[in-house]
Amino acid sequence: MYQSELPKPSGSNSESYKPSEFSEFFQENWIYLAILAVIIYIVVMYAKILKDRKQNKE
Repeated sequence: MYQSELPKPSGSNSESYKPSEFSEFFQENWIYLAILAVIIYIVVMYAKILKDRKQNKE
């Protein structure tokens, strides 16, 4: 079965989020977000160190 037309976004039951829900999400999950930020920082710094070592070898 094929749809004859694309569904309209305004007519769909898509969820809309209020800013208060985002702040509530950050309050409930701040520790996980902080850990994720630290991991991303470590990966970026490690990649930079490896790049610098590679340039120094040449």
